[in-house]
Amino acid sequence: MSSSIFIVATDTDAGKTWVTTQLFKQFQDQGLAVRALKPIACGVQVAPSNESAALNEDVQQLCNIQPQRKISDINFKTYHQPLAPALAAKVEGAFSPEALLLWIGDLQHQMEITLIETVGGLMTPLLATDGNVWLVSDWLQQMLDTQVLLVLPLRLGCMNQALLACAELQRLDRSPTWIVFNDLDGNGTADETITIIMPCLKRLFGHVPKLLILNQGQQTLQL
Repeated sequence: MSSSIFIVATDTDAGKTWVTTQLFKQFQDQGLAVRALKPIACGVQVAPSNESAALNEDVQQLCNIQPQRKISDINFKTYHQPLAPALAAKVEGAFSPEALLLWIGDLQHQMEITLIETVGGLMTPLLATDGNVWLVSDWLQQMLDTQVLLVLPLRLGCMNQALLACAELQRLDRSPTWIVFNDLDGNGTADETITIIMPCLKRLFGHVPKLLILNQGQQTLQL
């Protein structure tokens, strides 16, 4: 049986890629067949001497931990423009949600664990065509067999963002299995933040998801 984890955050630059790489190493150390995906990415770093070698920074990090994989086994669509996905799609051409889901599905069946790193937050528009908008939350709802891991960067305003994201997950009936409190700036406010939002989480979901405190760069992540 294969298992998948849908890694989403409350905002961009929350540390999703770092969390994804840590989880990859954890499962690999356990002897499991694992693959880490960054299906949609925006913005590339251009190699000065070879524009065709340009890669998105997050995709590059996932390639670094999976050197045996082709880029096409990790990334489905990268936009060159460092824009929101729906804006980049209007400039560079939209992808097909159906093709994306088929691509992921084919790869999931090959692995015991598939880590799926998303882009932005739950309400990030991925496509906007003919008045129709396809959000990260719509993507999640097409992947009902995945567990949800929510990454929360400990910054000013993070509690509001966390509870808004959790309210949307509750509306979707997709309670997160884990919430990672990522102390990117070393603020040391994780315990206080958890104390405040735990009753809210219990009210939303009827239980409290597994809460993990992470000081990125100083410790590893263990589910």
